[in-house]
Amino acid sequence: MILNVLRWIYLLPLIFLTFPLSSFAQEKYLPYPGIIHIHSSVSEEGIYPPARLVSLARDKGIKILIFSDYFLRRWEYGLPPFSNILKIRREEKSVVTYGVRRYWEDFKKIKEEFPDMLILEGVELSPFYWWSGNPFKKNFSLRDWNINLLVVGLKKYQDYARLPVIGNRYILPRLKDIPHLSVCLLLVILGISLLKKQRKIPGYIFTVAGILFFLHLFPFSSSRYNLYYGNKKYRPYQDLIDYVREKGGLVFWSYPEITGQALGRRLAAINFYTLTYPESLVLTSGYTGFGVNMLPGTPHNLILAEGQWDKVLTGYCAGKRSQPVWVIGEAECRDERQVGPIQNIFFLPKFSEEYAYEALRKGRLYVRYYSGNQINVSLEDFRIQDSENITRSAFMGDEIAIRGKPQLRIKGNYTVKPLEDLRLEVIRNGKIIKSFVFKDEGVFDLEFQDDSPDVSSKKSYYRLNFFAGEKIILVTNPIFIEI
Repeated sequence: MILNVLRWIYLLPLIFLTFPLSSFAQEKYLPYPGIIHIHSSVSEEGIYPPARLVSLARDKGIKILIFSDYFLRRWEYGLPPFSNILKIRREEKSVVTYGVRRYWEDFKKIKEEFPDMLILEGVELSPFYWWSGNPFKKNFSLRDWNINLLVVGLKKYQDYARLPVIGNRYILPRLKDIPHLSVCLLLVILGISLLKKQRKIPGYIFTVAGILFFLHLFPFSSSRYNLYYGNKKYRPYQDLIDYVREKGGLVFWSYPEITGQALGRRLAAINFYTLTYPESLVLTSGYTGFGVNMLPGTPHNLILAEGQWDKVLTGYCAGKRSQPVWVIGEAECRDERQVGPIQNIFFLPKFSEEYAYEALRKGRLYVRYYSGNQINVSLEDFRIQDSENITRSAFMGDEIAIRGKPQLRIKGNYTVKPLEDLRLEVIRNGKIIKSFVFKDEGVFDLEFQDDSPDVSSKKSYYRLNFFAGEKIILVTNPIFIEI
């Protein structure tokens, strides 16, 4: 009897290592609609203060809000060799001009004012931009001004204040500044030494050079890149991603398929020029996910089958990436008109800020385009079960090891007006393996087994895309399986 008990005690850890806890008992998740990417009057182009936007969202049944005011909207151009001294600058409203600590404290009060809402503070930022062309010719251009990321979930306001963003400066030197400060100090010491020896001309030159070099460095830059030395590819963005991960936050590529282009006038024509950047998903790593806008007419090639997202997900399954990448829906909400059409449906075991962050971190949400009584598709369930043991299952964003074949369960309801066919694509490893068409409004309740020989002893994933006519209106995050 004692030997049997000891044997079970020995085997129990192995059982839990072989079969994850989620395989034995699926948590009960409840759906909560949320909006991601909200601009308040704190930053440029925002209209309403944060509390007003929360109130508008609550009136429309939204339960989770993620703010992302511009962290810093400042560009500058300086003349060499002291481009940080002899420069022109333009700055727009942002969290930095408002005050990072003040912004943080404001949200503490707003959360207390709306206890029935989950309100998460974050920022939108562009870590890097660079200049090309001649300031006195028509080819003078400010590049990559609109390559943006969203950052949420940092635990301290100081972590936001120190984000490695070009133009984000600070007063007290850090370890990385010591080599440059040492050069300044050596130049000044050498100059003073020469002055004491009555060698005035070289003494003054070295002393002034040291002082000017210090003024050129001060205030110190959070970014290690220079905006006058050309394109740095994705290195500044990877620095930002690594910093956020180190601090325990979440970071998403914002609208990789959206372009931003504008003209301004400062001494000569300045072209603000940004290309789309869908390749960012492949060329960077460690980020949490990326954003899409599913309004009619906006590009969404990233989430179609065999797009860049699928390349990243298959790379994760092949062991080339350490973590999966999730999709979120970006509303870029500034007023009441943008409250509601682009929704993220979070699945939470408990209505709390902690679980909202967990849903973002683990991909436990889907994105939908919602248009009141015209387009309203709700996904109640999307899971994969083991055909040999249907009590073992994985939900959206989960991973599961199975022994049999994967059985998919997809359940929900929909309204589409004017009446169009609702089409569902089931995607496995980037390929469409099944397509279903629903011709009448109502419900869908599907259950089928994937018997394809392509499902082998390797990690795979399944995800769903829904279309109304040719418009994509809902996309899920994937479920991963391993046989």
